[in-house]
Amino acid sequence: MTNEVAIKKEYKRLTDLLNRAEVQPKYKEVLTPVIENLALQRVKLDETRELMKTQAVICKYDNGGGQSGIRENPIFKGYENLWKAYLAGIEKVLNYLPKEMQEEVQSDTKDVLALVREMKK
Repeated sequence: MTNEVAIKKEYKRLTDLLNRAEVQPKYKEVLTPVIENLALQRVKLDETRELMKTQAVICKYDNGGGQSGIRENPIFKGYENLWKAYLAGIEKVLNYLPKEMQEEVQSDTKDVLALVREMKK
């Protein structure tokens, strides 16, 4: 089960970012669903990253009827899709932030990407 406390913490972090940027209320309202999804996605990325540490990149499958073999572990594909969606959401939020704050958020995102690259070693 997803950690609701972690989701709320990430949601607060992102809304605080909008507040510090003094984003107009009408834009905050538009960004609320984006931020809700980003908070969930960030927590899911963290959870999935922990699972990936113990999983093989490829796994065997057997669909019956002679359909068997090896394939990419679905957890890695799921992580990749979630990561892409997360980055797309971050880009939406960045559009409403001043330049210096955009760099701060991009720096946080690069830190996450560095963790992913480190796992591949």
